[in-house]
Amino acid sequence: MHRFLTSRLKSQTYVGLFFVACFLFPHGVLQAQNDVMLQGFYWDVPVDAENKNGQWWNTLRTQTEEFKSWGITGIWVPSPAKGNWGIYDMGYGIYDHYDLGNYDQKGSVETRFGSRAELEQMLAAMHDTAQGQHRVEVYADIVLNHIYGGEDNLEPNPAVKAYVFDEARRHGKQFTPYPTNEVLWRLPKAAAGDYYLKIKGYRLNYEAEPAVRAYDLQIDYQASGWNDSYTWELEPNNGAGGHQGFPGSGQTLRAFIQDEHDVDVFKVSVPGGQDLVFRLSPRFSHQTGWWSGDPTHGYYPFELWYEGKDLASTHLQAMTTTALSYPPKTGNGEVDLSWNYRHFHPADDNDWLGDWGEGDGLITNTKGFGNDLNTFDSEVQQRMNDWGVWLTRKLDFDGYRLDFVRGFQCEFAASWIKSIPLKDGRQRFVVGEYWGGAQSIRQWVNALAELGADADVFDFPLKATLTEMCNGDAQFDMRRLNHAGLVRNNEGHGLSGTSVVTFLENHDTGKEHDKWVHKDWGLGYAYILTHEGRPCVFYPHLFGLSLVDYHVPGKSVELPPALQAEVVALIDLRRTYLDGGLEVLSAMGQPYPAEDARHVYVARRGGAAGKEGGIIVLNNASEEKGLWVDSSPEGWRSWSGETLVNVRNPQEKVQVQVDGRVFVQAPPRSYAFFVPQKDLSLP
Repeated sequence: MHRFLTSRLKSQTYVGLFFVACFLFPHGVLQAQNDVMLQGFYWDVPVDAENKNGQWWNTLRTQTEEFKSWGITGIWVPSPAKGNWGIYDMGYGIYDHYDLGNYDQKGSVETRFGSRAELEQMLAAMHDTAQGQHRVEVYADIVLNHIYGGEDNLEPNPAVKAYVFDEARRHGKQFTPYPTNEVLWRLPKAAAGDYYLKIKGYRLNYEAEPAVRAYDLQIDYQASGWNDSYTWELEPNNGAGGHQGFPGSGQTLRAFIQDEHDVDVFKVSVPGGQDLVFRLSPRFSHQTGWWSGDPTHGYYPFELWYEGKDLASTHLQAMTTTALSYPPKTGNGEVDLSWNYRHFHPADDNDWLGDWGEGDGLITNTKGFGNDLNTFDSEVQQRMNDWGVWLTRKLDFDGYRLDFVRGFQCEFAASWIKSIPLKDGRQRFVVGEYWGGAQSIRQWVNALAELGADADVFDFPLKATLTEMCNGDAQFDMRRLNHAGLVRNNEGHGLSGTSVVTFLENHDTGKEHDKWVHKDWGLGYAYILTHEGRPCVFYPHLFGLSLVDYHVPGKSVELPPALQAEVVALIDLRRTYLDGGLEVLSAMGQPYPAEDARHVYVARRGGAAGKEGGIIVLNNASEEKGLWVDSSPEGWRSWSGETLVNVRNPQEKVQVQVDGRVFVQAPPRSYAFFVPQKDLSLP
């Protein structure tokens, strides 16, 4: 039914289906298909870190009038809660859900984006409808998968210790090592004397060179902290009676596991009176340096001998950053919470961590980020639902973007969505970040619908295709657009345009150069701003900001300042002329010349109120090209004999033949948009 409503949403059936759709999909269909979102941030937005002053809420507030004048109807803003890295945190290292920039934690009161008061001022400006302004809906980024902690949040974690030491479990299919470098091992108040620490490796690649099985061992027994001094392991050191003395408190020893039978033994002479603490960190050795390794490469202290006794199983503690407590809240509906290891995976002896898998399905027990919340726990579920209700009532966000929805089960997502207070009797807008293929994304949307929750999704498959088109040349086959993305999917995995948010770039893809659109952005925006789905414009594209690779600072791309005017013009075109369904004309009715369909894509889109829509033409060739197409396929009002005008160049007019065929063309690596002359709206 969902797919049926999309494919048949044309002028002759729209009115009747509208009422059916409103009943079946009370949120999605009522969202106009000529509205436009803005992702109102990007990775590493400016911040005055020295003065602990977040500036972004104020930046967005001062730009509100521009957004409204450009036709932006919704804005997706960063996660508002305090992050573990305080003023530097982009919001995804979430630490305290109830701290919106009004408590002194993690080194600052404000978040990277500003204070709670500034957040509320930004929301008020976006929602202001005085003097005939339209309301811009505000959607907050929400992190439900994990909570981060720091060195001040350490606690003994018996569940993690048992998990690491459980040799039998390591052979189970579900077992993935707890990140080695996220465990601090501690022997409280170690007595004076010599300790013999035995290190084992597990889940390592023993077929490769030892360089990939490297690790750092850091030990502190004088409460001195770590320093930059390091020493190399000396071989042989394989547990066969030999050992190596550790060089000194706070230092690092660089070592290798030679093979699956290798056991590294280190003697640590402790003066006593302090905790004996140590950390293991996976590394790999290369001629260019000593680099951080995969944290799920396992290394652990399986024995710790002192005066003839192994203390590893009895006295050694595995410390994790899972003890979270916050300053007393000042009321206003805020809740004083504290968290401990039982709220996170692995929570107990029956819990487990899985890997990312080979596909793109749900990965509910994978510790990909921070401390992975045990979303199967009823207390965790209730806490997160309560927070969502509080956030909605206090801030009046119009909706939410759910981060990394692959990381928790559909039942939890649906419960959270359904707990959110309604707005004007309807569910608020929700869009999930499911970075995967069409089949998995569609399954997620449908699973939530069956549970009574409505959620849109970002069209990652379309993003991939549009990136290839924009970055490519005439070798890109434009016929791939016929069924690109989720809305046009013809393999049984399609979704209604009212369930899809389309985009060309976002904060994640925008921080890694191998995912960038780096030229001909106009082609991509011409597609998403004229097609079905709810298009989301990327802030740096709108303001001509350079993108810099977060991992490779030398990689950057300059955005042309003219792109802003181009995107704004496309937004105006969308809201003036377009709504409803779409038919790809270059894929039907014998387009001519047939071979040029490789270079020219032509589609007709339904019209906004009082208008009949138009024809979009995309040309990826290096010279002007066009196609003869049937302008009026079955089910669409005939344009036979009418004059069509190119909105981008009103001097360009084409005549529709009596049989409905028309020749439309576009400039090199560009686009055109034709509407009936009677519908033309000029400034």
